[in-house]
Amino acid sequence: MRGVRVFTSLVFVALCSAYTVDYKGHQLWRVDDITAAQLEDIRAIIKNLDLDVWASGRTWVDVRVTPQMRRSLGKTLAALNLNFRVQIEDLQSPIDEEQSNLRRRKSLPGIAIDDYNDLETIEAFMKETATNYDWVSIESIGKSVEGRDLWVNILSAPGGAEKPIAWIDCGIHAREWITHSTCVYGLDYLTREYGKDQEVTEFLDKYDIYLMPVYNPDGYSYSWTDDRYWRKNRAPTSDPLCIGVDLNRNQDDGHWDGPYSSTDPCSDIFRGSAPFSEPESKAVSDYIVSLMERQKVNAYFNLHSYSQLWMHVFGSTFELAPENEILESVSKTGCDAIKATHGETFDYGPIATTIYPSNGGTVDWGYKVGIVHSYGLELRDRSSFVLPKSEIIPAAEETWAGLRAAIMTL
Repeated sequence: MRGVRVFTSLVFVALCSAYTVDYKGHQLWRVDDITAAQLEDIRAIIKNLDLDVWASGRTWVDVRVTPQMRRSLGKTLAALNLNFRVQIEDLQSPIDEEQSNLRRRKSLPGIAIDDYNDLETIEAFMKETATNYDWVSIESIGKSVEGRDLWVNILSAPGGAEKPIAWIDCGIHAREWITHSTCVYGLDYLTREYGKDQEVTEFLDKYDIYLMPVYNPDGYSYSWTDDRYWRKNRAPTSDPLCIGVDLNRNQDDGHWDGPYSSTDPCSDIFRGSAPFSEPESKAVSDYIVSLMERQKVNAYFNLHSYSQLWMHVFGSTFELAPENEILESVSKTGCDAIKATHGETFDYGPIATTIYPSNGGTVDWGYKVGIVHSYGLELRDRSSFVLPKSEIIPAAEETWAGLRAAIMTL
């Protein structure tokens, strides 16, 4: 998330909530029906006020609005004839409801595929799966800022010739819990159905899958204990009051220092002190490059929420890639498979024009190092990071239908 300094924009409470940070009175506003002529206006407002953008599409954008900024932001938007409405009246309410649901299942041991799981439970499930299937392994590819392992499951089903790799990671942004759950679902689904389901079997016979459910373990853990809407990692910065780097602005994509990220450590799109300054992004990039030296990496997928988008290069420029036509075709294949699952529609296209321009991102980095088929997905839904438990399985089912269909065309 993006916003003003944490200590001045949020209320800290110790007794009223399981979380340290309370969002009572904060609202989610949707600026809608944005015309092409108004795009620069809204981008200027976002940049000048360092607004916390939650999601975006081609004609709309969701921003978190503090109680202090409601009046002035409303006047600014109205003066520019930008339409807006309150999507969520009080952002603490969905957190409290979610916490109530999670407390009811805390006494139940093990992973819950149809629910949200904390970091320790996910890691235990990853290790258990590697123990239960001789063709699944687990590897720590590095350490986080706070010294946590960065775990990856490797699904390499029995087969003859060496297979290409499809890399899928989740949770680069801590608050996007549906992505972690979707990766966990995928690990369970692929291992359980291999040899039973024809499509899964063909998929794993053709590809080795490298699956990383928690790219940002420190941030994810913090989102469970202190701040449900935390986005960044937990690295100290030059400002002692501001913690964290946006790992999806920290990649060496050739445009790390471009205009679509922030040099302010208090911003939620703070890009860090240098490309790959963060151990998490450095470890993932080094590991993928090392894979490419010995095996073909055909696809890279970086999963986010929310907005229901399937995106490809570029984010840092409005230019189209030479392979844009094939990238569009693969994206359409994935989106069609998603829609065929539960009827949900996803828009697709280049990052810069489908959601918003950004630099230092994973997708542009993947393309730069030679993985043409690098994609960023924004999963369900179109309204909040706190997705109801009832939508976890449908979201995961449609996502994996799209991933499988797209990857099988490569």
